[in-house]
Amino acid sequence: MKLLPESSYDKLMRLPVVLLFAFLSFREISFLRDFLENNPVQADVHFIAALSARVSLILFLLLLVALNLVRSKPVNKAQGWQPKISALLGLTVGSLMLFLQRADASPWVDLISALLLFVGNYLCIVALLHLGRSISVMAEARRLITSGPYSLVRHPLYFAEEIAMLGTFLIFRSWAAAAILCIHFAFQVQRMLNEERVLCETFPEYQSYKQQTARLIPGLW
Repeated sequence: MKLLPESSYDKLMRLPVVLLFAFLSFREISFLRDFLENNPVQADVHFIAALSARVSLILFLLLLVALNLVRSKPVNKAQGWQPKISALLGLTVGSLMLFLQRADASPWVDLISALLLFVGNYLCIVALLHLGRSISVMAEARRLITSGPYSLVRHPLYFAEEIAMLGTFLIFRSWAAAAILCIHFAFQVQRMLNEERVLCETFPEYQSYKQQTARLIPGLW
């Protein structure tokens, strides 16, 4: 039994997510400042790729803050603790990689990592702009989005996040990093299943959309 009205409860529940992404945004801005202070601005492909990856990540995090602040009220949500735990762990487990020791520098591997981070973060921004106020961390239904990247796959935001996670993995390149990557992906898959279940319950047309659109990779899955 909730002690707060549904609208107030939803606003309260979004606060931890907003604070988390705001903290990560300011941290990345600080990292960007240090990066620019320690690296002379140049037209080198490695520098441009690294700078683009950092800027796109900051824009992605700031967009998450903004959209979570203005997101609309859910019309349906998954019940029980499993969807909530899966969502929280899917959101946070990947960050454990940042506590590992970085692998030895390799110009070309670092370039590929920066490119993957840039592409992943850029695609995240595109997916978020299509989601708009329908964004959610938990398995909730607000409005059915099937346009733009959602016409290609059912979960373009997760697809984009995994591209960025691969870029992060290349920075560390260890068995521990690989284990974190796999665990993170397992929770993301569970999040997809939870969200699909809620969307099927809420929107009758989702079943047809689900049959016509790949979950994550067109033609494969």
